[in-house]
Amino acid sequence: MMTEPPSDRKHAILDAACRVIAEVGAARMRVADVAREAGVSTALVHYYFPSRADVIEQAFAHADDRADAVAEALLRDIRTGRSRVEKLLAIWAGDDPAIRANWAVWNEMWQYAAHNERARALVETSHRRWLEQIHDLIAEGVGDASIPAGVDVRSAARRLAACADDWGREALLGLRTAAELRADLVAAAEHELGTAGAAKGRAA
Repeated sequence: MMTEPPSDRKHAILDAACRVIAEVGAARMRVADVAREAGVSTALVHYYFPSRADVIEQAFAHADDRADAVAEALLRDIRTGRSRVEKLLAIWAGDDPAIRANWAVWNEMWQYAAHNERARALVETSHRRWLEQIHDLIAEGVGDASIPAGVDVRSAARRLAACADDWGREALLGLRTAAELRADLVAAAEHELGTAGAAKGRAA
């Protein structure tokens, strides 16, 4: 009899946990709800995740990993730092299922982390990686001249991240359309990164 590989079962449970968290929130998530959503027993969920907190925390990491994989694949062949920043923002304003799931889980985790130290540490680490990703792409653009040298890389990265985070939550709540989110992030990037220069190096 063929059975699903253990790693696939674990990922399926984490996918189910992400859906449940997005629907009812991390604070109200029950292991039984995750098991029902995944079509498995609660015993199997606990086999992979000993506690409810483990389910929540690993679901958050799983959603982050899936979204990061999507972004990395789409950024791989883009030649300049500026274009990569703009593409990254477009990806997060897009409709890929992994990106949308990450938005929903991320929004819930921010609230959950306010009252849970372990979750707060996870959110802090994830948010730091997000800031560093934008920072490094802007620095890359300054290096290849697709972004003017006078741009304050750290400040621009933090402001663009704040725009994406805040406006993304508005879009999640239906307060901003996906088209508005994309247009506003394009405008924010243009404001922060200035006029594109003549690219060199990788852009040559």
